[in-house]
Amino acid sequence: MENKKKLSLIVKSQEYFGISLWVSEDFDEEHDSDVMKKLLKDFPKSKRRVIFPQRDEVEMMNEGEMKNEPEFYLTSDGVVKSLTV
Repeated sequence: MENKKKLSLIVKSQEYFGISLWVSEDFDEEHDSDVMKKLLKDFPKSKRRVIFPQRDEVEMMNEGEMKNEPEFYLTSDGVVKSLTV
């Protein structure tokens, strides 16, 4: 695109949520145990209570020469337009 430059962003997306469940009195809640890892992997996302909504932040930015060819154009007023339509 004439008079345009490429801009590439690496974005970190983060969300905090709560899980509530019953456990036996002698349950070991060590946060990095195999049981806790399995719980976090398998517990249904639809049943998790969002505490802090998803936030996205830019981790790294690069402009100019890069291998990928952008499919979108960001206007100066913040509107994202598709180049394929």
